Amino acid sequence: MLQICFARHLSKGYLRPSNESGNYPFSSYSGPDDNYLALLIESRELFVAGYFYSCVALCGIVGERLTKDLLRASVHVQGADGKVLRPASEAFDQLERVDASALVRFLKAAGLIDDACKKAALDLGELRNKYAHARVKGQPQDAAAAIGLLQTLVEATVSVFRDFELKPGGLTPKSPSTSETDI
Repeated sequence: MLQICFARHLSKGYLRPSNESGNYPFSSYSGPDDNYLALLIESRELFVAGYFYSCVALCGIVGERLTKDLLRASVHVQGADGKVLRPASEAFDQLERVDASALVRFLKAAGLIDDACKKAALDLGELRNKYAHARVKGQPQDAAAAIGLLQTLVEATVSVFRDFELKPGGLTPKSPSTSETDI
């Protein structure tokens, strides 16, 4: 029951302060649509059903989509007239052809992700590519690794629980020393 409630309300909880000033870096990001959330759930279901090859591939696809959505949500440009604008959707669509690892490196250089998130995204992309090009046989340990890497990406970017920890009595905000607030 809790899993169903969580899945229903997950996309409503993505905005969170990024720093003490209360800025919301994802204020223009409305969260994943139902198809995106369905992909996260399907990744888990593929693993549980023993479809390890498909699980790795789908985790890689979801990780890449998450990376591109983070970039899409974060980029603003200054127009010729000096106004800061969000590029049109058609402009962002051009980034679909850019190698995902280059986008991950850009996000890290721009300060939008930390080292752990960058490593998880790059490792997941590398693992996904091995499977996408049929260079390995589907293995449970690779599928488990892919799910773990995807979880790291989700937790570092859009998790509603990112800035909280479970303590006796419920969820409490992490202290500034244990909570990353620069993303």
